[in-house]
Formats: sequence, C-alpha cells, structure tokens
Amino acid sequence: MSTNKIPVDTTRFSGTDAILSAVGATLLIVTEMLGAVFAFAWAIGGLLGIGDTATYVLMAAVGVPGVLASLSLTRRILRVETHLRKAPPQA
Repeated sequence: MSTNKIPVDTTRFSGTDAILSAVGATLLIVTEMLGAVFAFAWAIGGLLGIGDTATYVLMAAVGVPGVLASLSLTRRILRVETHLRKAPPQA
C-alpha cells in the first residue's frame, strides 16, 4: 500500500477575489435574513389584525435590528476574507 501525501495548496487570493466573495456571501445571507424578518412582521400583523399602518410600523421595528445584524455580519465576512487572503489555511 502506498501512501501519497496530499498536495499543499499555496494559492493566494487577490484583494478583488476576497471582496467579491464577501459581497456575494453578504448579498445572499442578508437578503434571506431580511426577507424572513419582514415576512415575520407581515404575518404577525395579519394574524393580529392590527391594520396596514401598524404592520408597517412593526416591520420597521423588527427591520432595524435586522439591518444592524446584517452590518455586523458584513464586517465579519470581510474580516475573514481578508484574513484568508493574507494566510490561506494549511492542509
């Protein structure tokens, strides 16, 4: 039985690759998260029968923390992508 070593990948990513990866991941995750937040507020407003204006206020109230969470997520994704660009993981 022969043992072959796994080749080490020494590929480094450019700054553009890191930013494009971060933007793509952020767009995907944030749109899903905000869509779920607004759908939740719309469903609660409909179930409680509070009217259109109150439903929109509820959407704004739950949307603000959703936007803040998405900004935090964006910062984390950019930080990780920048770190991976500088030092790729070792096998």
